[in-house]
Amino acid sequence: MDFSPFHAQPSVTTPAGHVLITEGESVEGIYFLESGEVEVLKGGTLIAEVYEPGAMFGDMAHLLQVAPTATVRTLTPCVFRHVTDPADFFKRHPEVTLHLATILARRLDSLNRYLVDIKHQFKDRSDHLGIIDEVIDALMNKHPRNIPRREAGD
Repeated sequence: MDFSPFHAQPSVTTPAGHVLITEGESVEGIYFLESGEVEVLKGGTLIAEVYEPGAMFGDMAHLLQVAPTATVRTLTPCVFRHVTDPADFFKRHPEVTLHLATILARRLDSLNRYLVDIKHQFKDRSDHLGIIDEVIDALMNKHPRNIPRREAGD
């Protein structure tokens, strides 16, 4: 990825073990990884290790206007570029908007492949796990709506 659009954005350097984003706590803007490696945790469970320059964090929270849905913690010393006003930044840099769309499409494709695999594993079950096939079918074929999230414990 060409980092020239980010040169005017603040650089944030963090040590290994630093929590950049905490699940459920508000975050300002979006962070783009320039160098280093991070882990992404959802509910304390590791869901990804990321080291690709240009990877972004806080994008879902920004786009959905919700608190972050995962925690991002550095595994090595890292350098990020912090975009504090993503809407304006994306308008001024459509090539970065395309980069965001590509990353989101990759995430969705990966999730779809995973769901299809699970669907195949449970399609012939006659016990209580057989309903997983129906639930996944509903998830894959319904257009998502904006549903307000409930607070944990509700």
